[in-house]
Amino acid sequence: MSIHPLAAVSPEARLGVGVTVHAFATVEAGVVLGDYCTVASGAVIKSGVTAGCHNEFAEHAVIGGAPQHVARPEHIGSLTIGDHNVFREHVTIHRALKPDAATTIGDNNYVMATAHFGHDVVVGNNCICANGALVGGHVVIEDRSFVSGAVAVHQFCRIGRLAMVGGHARVVQDIPPYMLIDGQTGCVVGLNIVGLKRSGHSAEAIAELKAAYRTIYRRGLPWKDVLTALEAEFASGPVTHLREFLSGGTRGFAQERRAPPAPTLRLRVPDDVPAADVRARAG
Repeated sequence: MSIHPLAAVSPEARLGVGVTVHAFATVEAGVVLGDYCTVASGAVIKSGVTAGCHNEFAEHAVIGGAPQHVARPEHIGSLTIGDHNVFREHVTIHRALKPDAATTIGDNNYVMATAHFGHDVVVGNNCICANGALVGGHVVIEDRSFVSGAVAVHQFCRIGRLAMVGGHARVVQDIPPYMLIDGQTGCVVGLNIVGLKRSGHSAEAIAELKAAYRTIYRRGLPWKDVLTALEAEFASGPVTHLREFLSGGTRGFAQERRAPPAPTLRLRVPDDVPAADVRARAG
């Protein structure tokens, strides 16, 4: 264990083997840090935080702050962090709002500078949140999701497994698993094919997801019929998780981006002008 003389570490904090705390960092009472965690200069780990092993808290990150809520109770919940996570500079993560609840971050996540996770957020494993991503309270982010820079996620939304959210997107509805979201419109523009291939999904599994995508967005079925069709046509594979995700939620789901109808310009042509001459003049 290495604690700099200028670090403020409470004697009531529990630090594991090989923990490093740099100058001007703060670790408050009641904090639990697993083995080989690193707390960089200026970082603050507040009471109510329990973190696993090999986590990195970069300069001026504030982990475990109180919820930003006008009706915050006197006693609030906790923050639980898994193993092998990286929280870069100025990241902020808040504890849960109620005493018996917890904000939860899984394993192997990479959270880039200035990102924010609100109270009661649940983040899975192997997720990436880029610079300036803003995640509201009660949001759920499933495994292997990618939230790009400056994305704003409305409270109570869900982001499904292996979804890819483009930069500057405004997320106000649930994003189904495996989908690619356009940053400008916040709409679905297809499957996250690159993410699916990198995660080891076979060509057959990707083909099934493409078929499921057409069922959801292209066949024009009523919503209940969409779920029935997915259940009937896909008994196993990744589509089963997609269907389970679509069966829940309270905010609706991101829709597919559709191109507007092509504009049509009507030309009034005198009867005595040949059609070939009109085409020539129009270029």
